[in-house]
Parts: sequence; C-alpha cells; structure tokens
Amino acid sequence: MAYKAVKYKLNSNGTIPSFLYGGNDGSNGNWPNQIAGVPGPQDMWLVGIADNNATIPAGQAEEIASKTDLVTYLNTYTTDWKQPDPNNPGSIDSQVPFDQSAHATVFWTKLDALNV
Repeated sequence: MAYKAVKYKLNSNGTIPSFLYGGNDGSNGNWPNQIAGVPGPQDMWLVGIADNNATIPAGQAEEIASKTDLVTYLNTYTTDWKQPDPNNPGSIDSQVPFDQSAHATVFWTKLDALNV
C-alpha cells in the first residue's frame, strides 16, 4: 500500500506533521491516546493516514499494518469509552459502548479507497 495507517504525534510546535495525508475527510487526528509523562503538544498518539509513499519518522509515528491491528490497538485504551447511541440520535444522555471494530472499519475503508 502506498498510503499507510499510522499512529502519530504532533510536531514539537503543535503543528500537524507533513507526512500525513492532507484530505479533509476525517482520516487524521482520530482516537487520542494520552502518553503518560510526556509534555504537550506531543503527549498523545493520534491515528491517521500517512501520505502516498511518505517516510514515516521513527519516534513520531508507527505504522498500523492491518485493520485487525488497529482494533487491537484501540482495545488497549478505549474499552471504557462511550459514544452517542445511533438508535437515539437526539439524546445526549443516550450512549452505548464505543465500537472499536466499527470505527476501524470506517477508517480502513477510507484507507483502502486511497490505495485503489
């Protein structure tokens, strides 16, 4: 694949890394994961898509090789997350457990579409 799924950190000045895909489709900045003991703005891992054949800088980003790997990664820190209940969209009080597999599928569908 030319475009790759990655977990990444922001640049040290808080800007978005240039190796990321520049599309405006919600494919970057997903599912923040706090890194204990690391000062901001590089204090979270985010999930996104590295641009076509981009060099992925060691220490700032790591490739996520498959949708299964993405689900496994999400399961390490999102098991207590909640999301709005899709069957009750008007209620802010109606929540269901975060669906790691469904979110990974939507994300991976975007990635696959770029690599056609």
